[in-house]
Formats: sequence, C-alpha cells, structure tokens
Amino acid sequence: MNSIFIPYLTAVLFTFLFMTLMWYWGKSRDNYAVIDVGWGLVIAGIATVISLFGMGNLYAKLAVLVPVWIWAVRLSGFLYFTRIRTNHPEDKRYADFRKDYGDKVHQKFFTNVFLLQGVLALLLSPPFFVASRWLYMPGATVFGYHGSFFPFLGWALFLIGMVGETLADKQLHKFVSEPQNKGKVCNVGLWKYTRHPNYFFEWVIWLGIGLIPISASYASLFSPLVMFVLLRFVSGVPFAEKYSLKSKGEKFVEYQRTTNAFFPWFPKK
Repeated sequence: MNSIFIPYLTAVLFTFLFMTLMWYWGKSRDNYAVIDVGWGLVIAGIATVISLFGMGNLYAKLAVLVPVWIWAVRLSGFLYFTRIRTNHPEDKRYADFRKDYGDKVHQKFFTNVFLLQGVLALLLSPPFFVASRWLYMPGATVFGYHGSFFPFLGWALFLIGMVGETLADKQLHKFVSEPQNKGKVCNVGLWKYTRHPNYFFEWVIWLGIGLIPISASYASLFSPLVMFVLLRFVSGVPFAEKYSLKSKGEKFVEYQRTTNAFFPWFPKK
C-alpha cells in the first residue's frame, strides 16, 4: 500500500505546486490561457515523479517517459510560441469563464480551471505507475511480460499520432493566418476527413502510450479511455464546436453534416 501511496502523494503535491505557479503566471499576465501550456508539462512532470519511486528497470521507465516528454514539449512549445509569446487573446472559453466568475474570477480560475486540470492530469497516470514497476527486457521475447510487441506497437501509434497532430496544427494555423479565409471553415488537408484531427491524433498518442506497458498491466489502458472521453465528450469537441457554430454559423452546420466529428472518414456528399 505504501509503495503506491508515497509516489501518488508526491505526484499530487507536485501537481498542486505546479498548477499554483501556472495560475500565478496567468494572473500576472492577465491571460489564463497559460494553462494550455502547463497541461502537457504537468503530465510529463507527474510521469517523472512517479518513475523516481518505482522499482522497475530503466528500459521500462524510459519506454514511457520519453514519448510523454516528446509529446509535452511539442504541445506546450507550440502553444507557447503561437499564443502566449505572441500575446494572442485568451481562448473564448476563458473569456466566457471571466464573465461567469464575476468578482471571484481569480479564485475560481484557480479552483475550477487550474486545479481541476491538475486532477484530470493525475487521472492519466496509470501507464506511469505500471511502467515504474515493470521489468521490460528489450529483445528478450516478442510476447509476454518482457515482450517487445506492445512497446513497439505503442511507439508506432505514438509516432503516427505525433505526426498527425503536428500536421493538423500546422494546417489549421496556416489556414486561419491567411486573410482570405476569415469566416471560413477549415476543411483542407486532414480537416477534410474529420472536424477535429488534432483531437483524434491526440487520442492516438495516448492510445500508444497506454499500450507500451500493457504487458505488465491492463490498467495502463485507463488513460486512453479517459483521454477519449475528455476529448470527445467533455472539454475537446463540445467546446470547440460550440464556438465554431457561433462564429461560422451555417457554414459550420454544413461542415458538421458532411464530416465526421472525431474518427477520420471520407466526407459525405
């Protein structure tokens, strides 16, 4: 029991301190969109903290830590350089939160946004716990507890997800930066086959991370399940579509009619 409690408690304390610092940074800049930058970094930090306490070998820990840090640095770096460093206005979600929170805006951003995202980040920790206790032996066998099949499959999915998400972000950024596209719906490239390719490939990334240590425990699949629910039904697709409908109107309604919301497929006629 103690072997689980101590690393988890340490991860909780780290998350609280990290999110407090991120909140203070956002408050000082009067831009709480910094939480989007902190999302990837706090998850990578949680993974690192948990791995420090595990008795698993270095191969097992690195098999999960390396992709998590690659994902976090790519995501947080992209958001920092395209939104925070350029002084981009707060996301419409946060602008609406400011209206709803009224006089308690700073307090409620701390509890309802920063600490809540910290809790959600901790829910994604099962693969980190599993890997921290795993004795992975690369090349020892293909299947089984020490097998390399699932680590290689997980890494393959992770790389596919990274390439797809990066490409989707670049395509959207390029589309919205061109003046002639103002008021139009981005339906080019990957956005032709799903309304949210960035969210889909984000889920593929986490499916890959969840599969890497699955030989040690099926509990690692809890993370991609949580990520799918968050992206598809909670904070991803619903929020994005709400504001797209407000800004694009009938154009986005038509886009919804012809294009899948999450999983890529050919557009309907």
